[in-house]
Amino acid sequence: MKRFVLSLCLTTAIPTAALAEGFEFSQSGMAGEYYGIMETRDHNNVDNMPNRAVFRADGNVEGAYTFADQTRIGAHADYTLVFRQHDKDYNDGDWRFYPYFLAENPEYGKLTVGHTYNAAFQLHQGAQEITWIGIQDSNLPYWLTSANWVNGLKSVKFATPKSTSIMDDGRSFKLSYFTPMIGNTKFGFSYSPDNASRRGMVSRYTSYEKTEDGYTAGMQNKWSLGGGNLYTSAAYGLFNRTDHEWAFGARWIYGKFNVSASYKNAYIDGNKNPISTTAKNSHLPAYFDNYREGEAWDFSVGYDFGRFKTNFAYLHTEAKNTRHRDDLYIQANRYALNDYFELFLINAYSNSKGIDRNSDNNNKGYAVITGLALKY
Repeated sequence: MKRFVLSLCLTTAIPTAALAEGFEFSQSGMAGEYYGIMETRDHNNVDNMPNRAVFRADGNVEGAYTFADQTRIGAHADYTLVFRQHDKDYNDGDWRFYPYFLAENPEYGKLTVGHTYNAAFQLHQGAQEITWIGIQDSNLPYWLTSANWVNGLKSVKFATPKSTSIMDDGRSFKLSYFTPMIGNTKFGFSYSPDNASRRGMVSRYTSYEKTEDGYTAGMQNKWSLGGGNLYTSAAYGLFNRTDHEWAFGARWIYGKFNVSASYKNAYIDGNKNPISTTAKNSHLPAYFDNYREGEAWDFSVGYDFGRFKTNFAYLHTEAKNTRHRDDLYIQANRYALNDYFELFLINAYSNSKGIDRNSDNNNKGYAVITGLALKY
């Protein structure tokens, strides 16, 4: 799976198997306890702890009615529950719930209305992940503090993009449509009337003159190459009428082997919502949102041995107008004890550079994380 749990909101393929008419309910998820040991340069790393325990549960529920012509109409929800040891921002845990409505048909495609990632994100092909820690929108900062990424109750900061996929509107309310396969290609489109929950490149404190909406479009292709399958993707996003992003990626699967790479570029085009030369808030520095322009690229290689899976992934991300840089290396291993329990071992390295060379604005270090999870 691309993430710790891969829900239908990240899966846009139209079912091809015949479905019985009637109402169907399904649910699935995974919950586990994880423990990591850290060694970093930053003495304030994760509240000055050399180790940390994290509990995380991810799952989804869905109810849908299937008609005789295989049309499905229903509702779906993804949820996440996280408890982090000695977490000053989320002392009582971090709960997230993302519901949406869906309608799909093999001939006409799929429509969703609600809280999902956008179409460009869902069709994106990039560095692969085999654990929820991941390389795209990585959760590694649970253990290794980033000088550029903060997402707490009272502080938000994304001074470099967190992914090569287009995801600035996060899971804000949106309408998305995906075509069925047209030849070897699938297309997707999304519209978000208010991307207030955006993340990745745009600070929530940025003041815009125009409506904070978002539009994305993407496509995914499937090709035969060298005895395997090559998947490619291309996408474009426009946020707040001024912030542009485009991305492309490729993934080649040959038997149980896979290799992936992708790239994203973000830039400002227009004068309606320019980069702030003077902060409107006295507590914010001038040019505080200049990281709205940046780029990122990634790479991964993995192999599936059956019960044992292993994967190596790398992400480089940077802001064009500042010193902000991040490099993540994550080597992940997953072993299935049986149908219900899985063991994890993750080796990770992070090098995060902030606005200047002050020690408080830089951090690099290693983490070794292990865990046991239950699938349900």
